[in-house]
Amino acid sequence: MTPNNFSSPVATTSPIAAAIETAASEQLLRDMAYVLKLTRRVKDEMMADRVPTQNPASVAEGVLVA
Repeated sequence: MTPNNFSSPVATTSPIAAAIETAASEQLLRDMAYVLKLTRRVKDEMMADRVPTQNPASVAEGVLVA
């Protein structure tokens, strides 16, 4: 068999392109954290607005007692 001496070219990025990509990634992570924070806040508000209800089994027991 013939040995393979060809190496594929490695794509190099400039430092400026790497910095832009890093900044974009950091911004994306900040945006995701903000959305998660808002989602949790809305969920907490929705749970606080709920009126506690009684267990239907406890209400039904009182009806059958004579």
